[in-house]
Amino acid sequence: MNKLVLLSLTCIACAVLLFACERNRGVYAGNDSDTYQPRPAPLAKADANRSTDIKGELLRVDMGGKRIAMRVENGMEQTFKFDDNTSVAGLPNPGNGVRNLAGKEGSDLAVAWRDDDGVKTATHIEVTQIDTAKKTRRSSRRK
Repeated sequence: MNKLVLLSLTCIACAVLLFACERNRGVYAGNDSDTYQPRPAPLAKADANRSTDIKGELLRVDMGGKRIAMRVENGMEQTFKFDDNTSVAGLPNPGNGVRNLAGKEGSDLAVAWRDDDGVKTATHIEVTQIDTAKKTRRSSRRK
């Protein structure tokens, strides 16, 4: 009889402890909400307006819209806006700036740019290899 009482008291104590430790919501801090909020992305170590370089092939120059398009090394097309302060190096006559890039589609470029409120603006364009051969769709079809 003593063993039966001792066993029943042990079972009742275990059940009370299990019910006391049960939580419906799990771990909850006082300032947390129920919805998941991801952590914000870390800020860049340097200034947000710092220049970065992208290398690729020149696709087109839009003088009216002041934009250049290039295919970067991973195959994606990237568009940059340019202004009067954009410098160009690596061309025989760099005095005309970006205007000299017209007609040189296919040339290899390295573009230093800055982010102006979501718009990528080219600050410096380095032409690493000049390609002056016109590559049009018609000329490639006639071959």
